Amino acid sequence: MIEECSENPRGFDAEGMKSPFGLNLVQEEYLKELNIPSDVWKGMSPESQAQQLEFIIGRFNEIDLPQNFNKEEAMGKLFSPEIVESYKQLEAPQDFIQIEQVSDVLANCEELNFERWRSLELSEKESVLNALEVKIAEIEHRPPCPVRLTNMPGNMWGGFNPNSKIIDINRSYVEASAQDAGLFREILDTLVHEGRHAYQDYNVNVCEVHPRHSEVNSWAETMAGGKWGYHGDTSTLLGQRLYEQQSIEIDARNFAADVLDRFDQKHLA
Repeated sequence: MIEECSENPRGFDAEGMKSPFGLNLVQEEYLKELNIPSDVWKGMSPESQAQQLEFIIGRFNEIDLPQNFNKEEAMGKLFSPEIVESYKQLEAPQDFIQIEQVSDVLANCEELNFERWRSLELSEKESVLNALEVKIAEIEHRPPCPVRLTNMPGNMWGGFNPNSKIIDINRSYVEASAQDAGLFREILDTLVHEGRHAYQDYNVNVCEVHPRHSEVNSWAETMAGGKWGYHGDTSTLLGQRLYEQQSIEIDARNFAADVLDRFDQKHLA
């Protein structure tokens, strides 16, 4: 007996059928609605193109993307080459490229020669740190954060405030860094470390520009409390250990360490 083939074989629905890069067909169509042919895209104003890219980013952020989602592959299948190229300009570089570029920024800053740093007034040191943050933020495809030298407890190097988007660095350590090369290096480490927190916050709460979606998911889980809750109490040894082992802290610590290692290599070459 020959059965007629229905348009929906074996009861599969569009939401259950997966594309090669992990989206279901409904999600694919939702994204493809924003595709624009190459000839039309070329005729659009830069402002209109930027707005369209914002719409595309918004839809990607709405969708529950798979853990190992390859955004570049999906973009290439769903959108015209011109849109893909414009989108790539929005996406931040891979971490190893960021590390290389940020260490270049530090190595090329004349004020970070330790003898030059020692001669700067405190206000000048603050200006240098702000100028560096602007360049680092540009590499990381996020808005720059104001950097303030603030009176803080002796056990704190600095911090990033996700509400005000301000990076604070302990004023007393910046003052003392004029006489201590070790403290000077820690100030730079703090600037890069807290800037990485600003990058994490931007990806989770504003716009996902980080190349690896699974890492952004991990940051988002930590910021939301995660399985064990967010650990911010470092007053005990256990609290300190729990704080240090959170994904956003491991990532920021490792990123800053890699940047400073490359800075040392270039600075001493």
